[in-house]
Amino acid sequence: MPKLDKFSGIARPVALNLQRKQKHVSLIFRKNQIVSVGTNEFKTHPMAKQYGYRYDEVHSELDALIRYKGPKDNLKLYNFRFNRFGQMRMSRPCSKCLPWCVAVFDEIWYTTNKGIYLLDKEKINV
Repeated sequence: MPKLDKFSGIARPVALNLQRKQKHVSLIFRKNQIVSVGTNEFKTHPMAKQYGYRYDEVHSELDALIRYKGPKDNLKLYNFRFNRFGQMRMSRPCSKCLPWCVAVFDEIWYTTNKGIYLLDKEKINV
């Protein structure tokens, strides 16, 4: 189990400052260092269109990946979602994000209202 308090302490303030109802934050780690932080955005990007996102809006996972300019090996994704009160909610990557996330990240962690869980990539059919 990762250091949930430490990571959520980084993601929560970012999420609560978002000016939208859905407050998603993705952290990308490489060699135990945060190398990128992404949020769900109203902005568009060609990759969002490529992956078939609704309205071409950028999801937090994609925003973090676009911002990251380093080597694409040994990457871990930590996905957070908070409600307006700062409580964790389900942040498992959506059906549009999941295929490319499984291909890019060695580990994918996501929050629920009960904690944070490691996605079992062996059970994913993409």
